[in-house]
Amino acid sequence: MAPLRPRDVVLLWDRGTRPPKDKRHICVDPGRQLFLRINSKPIWTPSHLIKAAPGVRFIAHDSYVELRQLVRHMAYEISRAAPLGRLDDEQTEALCAAVRIAETLSEDHKDLIVARLTAGA
Repeated sequence: MAPLRPRDVVLLWDRGTRPPKDKRHICVDPGRQLFLRINSKPIWTPSHLIKAAPGVRFIAHDSYVELRQLVRHMAYEISRAAPLGRLDDEQTEALCAAVRIAETLSEDHKDLIVARLTAGA
């Protein structure tokens, strides 16, 4: 697998779910191993809706980016991640707007997410 970049959407083993299972995630900072989890339902609030559309290959149905925390995965799980696609500029802009108003994320995490997702796109 090619090195991960911010905005990459991958399927990886998530030990933080019950039961642990493969989940879709958006890579935020590959060096720090930080991701945002994608769910098929708005299980945790706040969340950000990503609409399924013909050009969106990484989801088959409307899905929700969990905005309550950044998720850190182990290097082993990341090394086995399956690439699914990549957020485009419009999706990234909408996600960053949602991140900015999420009351569950610290200001440092908001700044990190926005900076990493918008850098060098």
